[in-house]
Amino acid sequence: MTARSSRTVACVTCTRLPGLCEDDQPLLSALRSRGIEPVPVAWDDPTVDWSAFPLVVVVSPWDYPDRSAEFLAWYERVASVTTIANSLDAVRANHHKRYLADLAAAGAPVIPTEIVDDPEHARAVARRHGWADAVVKPATALGGRGVTLLSAVSATSFGDAPGSGEWCLQPFLSNVRGEGEISVVHIDGRLSHALVKRPPAGEIRVHEGYGGTHEPYPVTAELAEAADAVMDAAGCRDELYARVDLIRADDGRLQLVELDVTSPCLFFCHRPEAAAAFAEAVELRLVRQPA
Repeated sequence: MTARSSRTVACVTCTRLPGLCEDDQPLLSALRSRGIEPVPVAWDDPTVDWSAFPLVVVVSPWDYPDRSAEFLAWYERVASVTTIANSLDAVRANHHKRYLADLAAAGAPVIPTEIVDDPEHARAVARRHGWADAVVKPATALGGRGVTLLSAVSATSFGDAPGSGEWCLQPFLSNVRGEGEISVVHIDGRLSHALVKRPPAGEIRVHEGYGGTHEPYPVTAELAEAADAVMDAAGCRDELYARVDLIRADDGRLQLVELDVTSPCLFFCHRPEAAAAFAEAVELRLVRQPA
């Protein structure tokens, strides 16, 4: 690969999304409007010289949970030869859902979460906590893959777990079928916008691939306070982007179910002006690069 311009950015994706996903198209346009050349490249493309890019922005490497060790090794290699966003430290801390326990210990409003190995272990943990229903999800998955509603007395198996083969267990928050799951997007450490995601009838997964619906959601002081507590506990204020997913518990408090600083959908199609803010943050990082 020939040397790249100082205004060129690698936008990291996966092989099945060679031009990035539909939601990221506003970002490509926003970068070009600032005179920045976005180059979509698959993270596992062996022909790419990552050092040729002054900045690498990880956008949609959505197959990484199946190869999490390989993905982290790739991240380390890229971080050693150029600037990558988000940072290697943030992604190391975020790729496995055990990070939720760390955030809870740091004072963030986190839904109770335990790592389990199999259905028997999960049932025992659910009974110990008094959770009549619980949600099990692969510890390194994304997009709703493998998410299961578990009765503390009836489940006999989980689906396939990508990555580590470990699972996280959380109490089922029924309000996901009411108010929904609220995603709060931060760009360059600042709250940008929020979406509410709701599952279809008979489902608990809010992802569009499972029939979920998404729409803009007002940013209230309560929502901002909860999301900011998560960001501060995670030390993510210096990162390019983050998404905080919250559901209201039965006691009325907003609780964190996921923090994604690895490859979150940022809902640019719902909020195109956020893509402009993202492009501005990218430009600032390019300006700060050594000549």
